Amino acid sequence: MLQVVFTGPAIDGEGYSITRANLEKACSSTGTVTMQNRVDSVTDLLVASRMDTVKAMKAAARGVTVLTYLEFISRYLKGVNVVRGGIPNRYTDVIDQNLLVPDFTEGVFSQADML
Repeated sequence: MLQVVFTGPAIDGEGYSITRANLEKACSSTGTVTMQNRVDSVTDLLVASRMDTVKAMKAAARGVTVLTYLEFISRYLKGVNVVRGGIPNRYTDVIDQNLLVPDFTEGVFSQADML
């Protein structure tokens, strides 16, 4: 069993939010991923919305693999129906729009778009 801890709000590859409850359901349906509440000696992965947090850096320093939600979903939940949206939990699913980084990987932007 893969022991996983989630931290921060989850966003999929298309920019949709995923509640922690929906992630739990998707993980339990695999039969190979178990969620934990905190990082400890048996934790295999920390899945984080941001890699520059104290929690992510401490986990990495302890030898725990740190992945983004997109990386985790594409590697470990491939083929699993991960339900988007839902009623967010105010403690685990609230997204701070000021902390999101724009995605400039697709499309062509003009000079006007950059201003």
